[in-house]
Amino acid sequence: DEHNDVQKKTFTKWINARFSKSGKAPVKDMFTDLKDGRKLLDLLEGLTGKPLPKERGSTRVHALNNVNRVLQVLHQNNVELVNIGGTDIVDGNHKLTLGLLWSIILHWQVKDVMKNIMSDLQQTNSEKILLSWVRQSTRPYSQVNVLNFTTSWADGLAFNAVIHRHKPELFSWDKVTKMSPVERLENAFNIAKNHLGIEKLLDPEDVAVQLPDKKSIIMYLTSLFEVLPKQVTMEDIREVETLPRRYKQECEDGEFNVQQTVALEEDQDSSRAETPSTVTEVDMDLDSYQVALEEVLTWLLSAEDAFREQEEISGDVEEVKEQFSTHEGFMMELTAHQSSVGNVLQAGNQLVAQGNLSPEEEFEIQEQMLLLNSRWEELRVESMDRQSRLHDMLMELQKQQLQQLSDWLTVTEERIQKMESQLLVEDLESLQKQLEEHKSLQSDLEAEQVKVNSLTHMVVIVDESSGESATAILEEQLQRLGERWTAVCRWTEDRRVKLQEIQLLWQELLEEQCLLKAWLTEKEEALSKVQTSNFKDQTDLSVNVRKLAILKEDMGMKRQTLDQLNELGQDVAQILGNGKASSKIDQDQEELTQRWDSLVQKLEDYSNQVTQAVGNIGMSQVSQKTAAETSLKEQVVVKQSRQELPPPPLPKKRQIPGDSEAKKKFDAESTELLNWISKSKSAIQATDIKEYKKMRETSSMKEKLKVIEKERAEKSQKLDELKRSGHILLDQMGKEGLPTVDIKSVMEKILSGWKDVVQNLEEVARKIKYQEDINAYLKEMNELEKTLIEKDDWLKNDASSASQSPAVLKDLCQQELTHLVSLSPQLEHLKATCKTLTSQPMPPNFIQENLNGFLDHFKLTHQKLEERHHQLKKETESQPSREYVESLQQLKDVLSELEGKQHSIASGLSEPSKVENALQQAKTVCETLEAQKPKVDKLAEETKTLEKHASSDVKNTYMQEFKDVQGRWDKLKLKISKDVKLLEEIMPKLRIFE
Repeated sequence: DEHNDVQKKTFTKWINARFSKSGKAPVKDMFTDLKDGRKLLDLLEGLTGKPLPKERGSTRVHALNNVNRVLQVLHQNNVELVNIGGTDIVDGNHKLTLGLLWSIILHWQVKDVMKNIMSDLQQTNSEKILLSWVRQSTRPYSQVNVLNFTTSWADGLAFNAVIHRHKPELFSWDKVTKMSPVERLENAFNIAKNHLGIEKLLDPEDVAVQLPDKKSIIMYLTSLFEVLPKQVTMEDIREVETLPRRYKQECEDGEFNVQQTVALEEDQDSSRAETPSTVTEVDMDLDSYQVALEEVLTWLLSAEDAFREQEEISGDVEEVKEQFSTHEGFMMELTAHQSSVGNVLQAGNQLVAQGNLSPEEEFEIQEQMLLLNSRWEELRVESMDRQSRLHDMLMELQKQQLQQLSDWLTVTEERIQKMESQLLVEDLESLQKQLEEHKSLQSDLEAEQVKVNSLTHMVVIVDESSGESATAILEEQLQRLGERWTAVCRWTEDRRVKLQEIQLLWQELLEEQCLLKAWLTEKEEALSKVQTSNFKDQTDLSVNVRKLAILKEDMGMKRQTLDQLNELGQDVAQILGNGKASSKIDQDQEELTQRWDSLVQKLEDYSNQVTQAVGNIGMSQVSQKTAAETSLKEQVVVKQSRQELPPPPLPKKRQIPGDSEAKKKFDAESTELLNWISKSKSAIQATDIKEYKKMRETSSMKEKLKVIEKERAEKSQKLDELKRSGHILLDQMGKEGLPTVDIKSVMEKILSGWKDVVQNLEEVARKIKYQEDINAYLKEMNELEKTLIEKDDWLKNDASSASQSPAVLKDLCQQELTHLVSLSPQLEHLKATCKTLTSQPMPPNFIQENLNGFLDHFKLTHQKLEERHHQLKKETESQPSREYVESLQQLKDVLSELEGKQHSIASGLSEPSKVENALQQAKTVCETLEAQKPKVDKLAEETKTLEKHASSDVKNTYMQEFKDVQGRWDKLKLKISKDVKLLEEIMPKLRIFE
């Protein structure tokens, strides 16, 4: 036991610290050096301050006398011990020797140090006081929260906090927080020794474990308590009393109670009680020995059967883990029963040593002890061998897992390096290929995640041959692999985000470029249709001037789009970092800029030509003024365009002659639709399922979608009307030569947004349906899980009920088993549902994991029920059935009745009439007896069956009983047959005398 080893080291250091003060030789091996009692008496001399005589002989008798004197001194000092005898210490019983020493430490170290404060606070629970003091001392340290005397101390912070709170000048707390747990513990123990005079009773490696030894921690803390300031109030104690029960329990049921037995203390570390033994030193006789021997042999037989029934060691790592865990429980059971076997062997030796037995009894006891010892040793050795083989297999399989993961990571890291070198894409097509390649990498990561999850539950066993170095190597290997795995996952996610960002920006750039190209083409066509000379009249001139003014206005409004497009192109080129791709983007942007500048120049030229034409044809002053103003405005726009200044304030919205009302209506309706599309997208996005959960309420999401769907149906009619009015508007504006790009752009934006809303609605509806399928799947699984729990409860509680016979329990167990098997169709449905759910894109891992866990539970419960049914069947076969016992008793009753009748037949046969009656009675008895023959034969067959399966006691009892019954039947049959024959012979003779 690991805790026993730690206690041995700690208690040995404590003893030697005491001996060093009195100049006595130190203890080397505690269990060996304390056996003769002399060292214990030396220790008690120092603690009590009184000289204690010792016997110097080396025989067992001298050792027993010394140890008994130790026990006597302890009793005189009110140190009560239960179940610890002198022979236990002399024989070197590890547990009881540690228990004895803990009682000594508890009395003179713990209680003695704390007696004053216990008296002041009127508290008898010293552990509660010590925990209160520790929590009060460490309260200012946010990183420390002491809840117990085990796990709260493993990281070393609590020890340092206790010392630092009272002696802050001795070290820097900030430095301590940056240390490893072992370094922190080493620091605290060194400070305590060098500055507080406290011996290093603990080794850091014994504390920096998952579950440190409680007694050793308490012992060391009382040393700190002794030398540091003590400020404990009732409020501090009440705080401890309000801790959660699992922490409070240690204080209420801890080892500080002097009245409790060492056996109870030792049992706190084990959930399994040892086999009770009726053998004690005080009451020793042959009968109690035989009872104890029978108890141990019964348990040993069942343990041997359990060991033989264990399956062969598997080659699958998860199965081996389960086998190792099962066998570990079996080994703990062996350990728990070891002292019982030892007690019986010791009792046998004592009986032989007393010399009160006959030679036959003595020989029998020696044979029994030899048999018990050999069977125990054989089982122990075989169990340890299996444990070793399981250990080797498990470690080998886990090493293979680690190596496979390492190999996979190496391949994946090389793959990532290659992908990084290809990161500089040239066009969208190659970017799409990289995205597909990246999806493949993500799929491989998800597949490997299952193996990584298995490694997170890795079982590491430290044995004497490998030691902690092997654990350190494995932990280091796991840490390196974990870091590599994390790096791969992080790179994959970062690259996915980057690729998607590039794709979105690049697609946006290309789309905007296409739109701007189409817009420039439309404006170039519109400008080419403008007439700059040979005007027919004033109206003709006005129309062309107005066309130029509209083009100027559109150019001013669109200038910002060109600038934004240039910025977007620069962003994409910078993210890509690819010279070729950047050149292509720059080239496209330059082409657009050139077309823009060319259009601006043409517009300026056309404006000048119109101005010149006005002057040539001698227009009126008003017309010239209008043309001049137009020309002036054009020059300003052109100048601004060339100098790339921000666009001028937007001019008043131009009116389309004859159709301004239609345009206003179109603008209003399109704005309303666009607003609804934007609002719906936001609502759908808020409703969207980002991550599937095990159980999620979907009714509110469905209601929200229902509202949006209803609004969509209403808006669909308005969309149709808008499309019709938009087409009419486009036709009219086209005929008038007016630009239609804004109308088309709005229409495209609405249709695109509408399509997005429809698609988003369908996608979210699909996700909600998928979540509902998950809910139904898990609900069905939970219902089946409840059934399994009911079966487990039945196995735990009802299957071993003493109030029911094995036969009844066997039938009930069969019913439970049949019901469980009847769930197979539901299991298959569950598997099919799981397959359907996991076939969807990116299914959550818990769908398969939950099913795997449930199927494992189902398999285990089914196996337990089958095993229990088999066991009950054996028990039923080994005991006579209720029908058998009742039939046997009925036959006895019938035989008793017939025997009485047969006995009365022979009396008073002086008259022929009485002889005739007697004959009639005898024949009736004979017929009744013959009628019981089938029952006798059936009982004979059942007795033979019982002979094969029943235990020797049961078999002998009922075989003898049936033998007696059959003998009575045969005897009565013979007698009654003779009576009938005799009476038949007498009848004719009596009639002659008549």
